Amino acid sequence: MAQEQVPGAYLVIQQGPQMLAGKRVELWKDCTTIGRSRDSDIFLEDITVHRKQASILRVGASFILRDDHGSGDSLVNGRAVTEQLLNNGDRLHFGNTEITFYANEGTRPFQLPSSRGRELYIGKTTDPQASMIARLNLSSLRSNDIIRSIELMPEMTIGRSRSCNIFLEDLAVSRLHATIRELPGGTYELVDNRSATGTYVNGQAITRCTLREGDIVQIGSNKFTFTLTRS
Repeated sequence: MAQEQVPGAYLVIQQGPQMLAGKRVELWKDCTTIGRSRDSDIFLEDITVHRKQASILRVGASFILRDDHGSGDSLVNGRAVTEQLLNNGDRLHFGNTEITFYANEGTRPFQLPSSRGRELYIGKTTDPQASMIARLNLSSLRSNDIIRSIELMPEMTIGRSRSCNIFLEDLAVSRLHATIRELPGGTYELVDNRSATGTYVNGQAITRCTLREGDIVQIGSNKFTFTLTRS
C-alpha cells in the first residue's frame, strides 16, 4: 500500500493578477520559483514583479524565502529580506502582489529552542560575577543575516536527536553531533562527539576547540557565529 503523503505548506494569493486572486498554491517542491517569467513555478503577470523575483526553499520541514533579484523588493511582513525563515501567517509582497504563507501540521519552523537549555537550570544559582552572555547566532544560507539567536547555558548538546538542547533537522548532522560547554573563566569549549561529517570552526575540522568572539561554527549545513556580549 502506498504511503500517504504528509501535507506541506501552501500559499494563498490575496492580491495581485485578477485571475490568481484567492488561488491556493501548494509548496511541494524543494525550490518553488516566483516571478514574471512564464518559466516560474508561480507566474505573476504583474509588471512590478521581476522576471526572477524570489524562490521558496524547503529545508527539512521548514521553508525559507530567498530574494533572487537583489533589488531589496521582496518583502516579508513589510520588511525587505534577502533570505527569511517563514512562519505561519507571514505576508509576502512582490510588487503589487500580496501572498500569505500558511504552515499546517506537516510543517514547522527550525527547532532551535533556546528555552530547552534554560529549563535545565531553573532554580540553580548562577555566578553573581558573571557579566557576559554567550550566544550562537544561526546565519542564513546565502548571507550573514541572523535567522535565530541561541543563548548558551553552561552545557548544551547539539544534534539531530530531539533530545539535544539545540536540535538541527539536517540529515548531515549526527544524532549527538557536538557539545558546547562553559569553562572556568567564562570561555566556551566546543567538542565534536565523533560525528560522521565533522565539526568545523573557521573552516577547520576540530575535535575540541576553545571558542573566541566571532568564530564561525559549521555543523552540517548550519552556520553559526559565536558571540560574547556584556549583560
